Amino acid sequence: MGIRKLVKKWIRVQNKDVVPMDVTVLEESGDFFLDHEVKSKIDYNVFYEMINKEIELTGTVLSSQYDEELASDSVILEVKGLPVFIVREELESKAQQLPLMRFVGETIQFQLIEVNETKGRLLGSAKKIKEREFDKLHKQLEEGKNFQAKLTKNLRYGAYFVIGNTSVQMLNKDFAEDHTTISDILAIGDSIEVRFNRITDNKNLRVEPLKKYKNEVSVSLANLEPDQVVLGTVRNIKKWGIFVRIAPNLDALCSIPLHLTVREGDQVTFKITQVLIKEKRVRGKIVRLINNE
Repeated sequence: MGIRKLVKKWIRVQNKDVVPMDVTVLEESGDFFLDHEVKSKIDYNVFYEMINKEIELTGTVLSSQYDEELASDSVILEVKGLPVFIVREELESKAQQLPLMRFVGETIQFQLIEVNETKGRLLGSAKKIKEREFDKLHKQLEEGKNFQAKLTKNLRYGAYFVIGNTSVQMLNKDFAEDHTTISDILAIGDSIEVRFNRITDNKNLRVEPLKKYKNEVSVSLANLEPDQVVLGTVRNIKKWGIFVRIAPNLDALCSIPLHLTVREGDQVTFKITQVLIKEKRVRGKIVRLINNE
């Protein structure tokens, strides 16, 4: 096989004027090897212009790998025939250690940040775009603009929503006037109109609904009696006490137990000690923690 055909087969050239990267092809001839360096015919000015203008690009992640030269895990995309490497630190706006293989096949937005003509490859960043989007959303929310937010993940203390491509948080205590949780009312994929609540020290953007949810007590307190032991779920933990849901839309108050440690979302057995019908309140104590694992 001639050297020209071997080179074309090696780099799979589709356009004779665009070569994906410089490669060295070794062709055996008799008792020796000949080194042939393929010269790229690439207009790198196009990529430098993309960097200067901070042009946002969209591409599909083709693979993930550890790159020794970059000393980092990275994902690889392609722009105009050249590979684009995005290292872990440039993928997300916040540090995360999840395997990058989860990005393979996904379509992401990124921009170019560096050109390596010697290696025939580019470096990119998705983080810079996400940071700009975050700052823009933060400003709009602080200025009073409302947005539709879609629920993406429930937590013990609240939930994650997404506005556009930006993740935001909502706490259960900001969602409802009582101790109803977000997961009680909304399912994954549901949307709700939200407004600005605050931004935390570690740059978590928190929102709240335009109107807090409130349930009316739907059970008859007359059916509850002191000394009853019922199944409950820890809804909210304060410094001075704990609210435990013992019936639909009914939260009972108890003191913080000294004999065990509970978290929001834990199931417990709850012993009723007082039923205050006029005040529509129930008091009691946590007996034990139920291990569902």
